Amino acid sequence: MGLKYIEQVKSVILLLLILLSLTLTFTIWTYSPSYDTNETPVVDIAIAEKKKLEDVVKPYRLLLSQEELLKGSDDKQIIDNILDVMKEWEIQTVELLNNQASDQQINDYTKTPNRITFFFPAEVPIKTYGNILTFTDYNLPNASFNRLIVEWSETTSEKMHIYFINAVTNNVYMANIGKVDREDFIKHAKRQTMDQPVYNEIERANRLSLYISATPRTMASYSYFVEEIAPEKFKNALFTNPSLVRSNPLGVSGQEYTDDSALMNVDFLYKRLSYVHPASESDSVGKPDELIQQSLNFINEHNGWTDDYRYSRMNSSTKQVSYQLYFHGVPVYSKDTATEITQYWGTNSVYRYIRPYYTLDDSSPEEREVQLQSGQDIYDLIYSFYDKKVQSIDDIAIGYSLSQDSHQPLLNLEPSWYYLANGSWTRITPELLGGGKFGLE
Repeated sequence: MGLKYIEQVKSVILLLLILLSLTLTFTIWTYSPSYDTNETPVVDIAIAEKKKLEDVVKPYRLLLSQEELLKGSDDKQIIDNILDVMKEWEIQTVELLNNQASDQQINDYTKTPNRITFFFPAEVPIKTYGNILTFTDYNLPNASFNRLIVEWSETTSEKMHIYFINAVTNNVYMANIGKVDREDFIKHAKRQTMDQPVYNEIERANRLSLYISATPRTMASYSYFVEEIAPEKFKNALFTNPSLVRSNPLGVSGQEYTDDSALMNVDFLYKRLSYVHPASESDSVGKPDELIQQSLNFINEHNGWTDDYRYSRMNSSTKQVSYQLYFHGVPVYSKDTATEITQYWGTNSVYRYIRPYYTLDDSSPEEREVQLQSGQDIYDLIYSFYDKKVQSIDDIAIGYSLSQDSHQPLLNLEPSWYYLANGSWTRITPELLGGGKFGLE
């Protein structure tokens, strides 16, 4: 009787276990978890691409001085090819050579034979360039340069030297070069510049010399269909919580995006957006090398390099860093369209960010050839009309003038000569080239 009772209990327990198993299986199959509908969605903030420091801190011209002859180039590929060889060197201890170099001494550094000079559009901290070239001494000076000169001697036993020259503060720093194949570098530099134009030196009393091409040049002008980047992408990248951002039209010429802490205005006419975060404003002075690195990192965070932009200006007092648009290695300027990325840094973050929201990345532009006069002809023309003005000119170079077509959605790029004075590039217009006196924009 006892055994029979135990068998019945076992049967009941087994039945209960089977029912429990079926219940759990059904529950798992039919379970649907509830999601928080207020959870912030993941937003893709990648706009274009990232850049390395060496992509944005670049010289715009080189000059090779040999046997009383100057060969020059603004060709991006030639400049990059020579710099790539230099990245294999070891730059030894950087020492101050002269902190009161005269303009004539700086001119001599450039035109002395057996030297190659790289010209930069703005002062570059030596510490910044320590991330591009290889230095054996990590304790680099807190100094900047805007000309980089490589020097070699006819005597093979002598070391090669590199000079970091600041033509604004008149400081000259020097270092020896190690791990360099002297003969190979000289052959490489001469081969790269072999077919490049001869440059003339325009000497001026108590002024830095001008270096200008001696021959005319053929370049292409281009027309691109306007390719705009949706401002919504920048909204998603710049605001902490894009879903809380309010959008309001500013008439027909713009759009405003705002939340409780920041504001972004979009200007449809200039194809420019301006973002400001007032709480980040700061009165402190920035460190030049840190500002460049911060500005690069910030744009990289949202893959914001939409075209070839290069470091062009800095003001450490206002923590401003600017990057100029380049096209085929030539700077682009405009009176009616944004061509510059500018950041003002505040306390640990960007206070203000101004930039274009279009791109020139088009594989099939319309193009035609344009014949440009030589740099020497341009200098002579300016001198004939404005003989006193040439003393205030800091450089003469080719740039692209960008304009918007008034009849169709096109951006036109026209190669033109420009001169630099008081920190601004001014276009020498066709009216001046045709003989009119009012040809400066």
